[in-house]
Amino acid sequence: MTIDCIQVEGKVVLHVVGRMDAESAAQFEGQCDSCISEGSTSLIVDLGDLSYVSSMGLRSFVGVAKKLKNKGGELRICRLTGLVRQVFEITRLNQLVPMYDSVESAVIGG
Repeated sequence: MTIDCIQVEGKVVLHVVGRMDAESAAQFEGQCDSCISEGSTSLIVDLGDLSYVSSMGLRSFVGVAKKLKNKGGELRICRLTGLVRQVFEITRLNQLVPMYDSVESAVIGG
């Protein structure tokens, strides 16, 4: 799994590519923690190129969302497709974390 961190209109966007398993979930959490410690209170995660997410990956999303909420911010997810979208919907994680169709709509929040 690779994670690219970019700025879009002043917002931090993490583009996650590949498969998120137990090992890479820790990498994802670490990257998010770095962004949070640098002062980000809201993160956008682009999952358009994520092909698989394990239960540990889902736990990472919940943990990051809670950290951001405690800081008055939020985690936004965008570009979910296929199996990853199904997993987010089946586990109802889409009710905890706002989902958007594009990076642009996640940046503006609608």
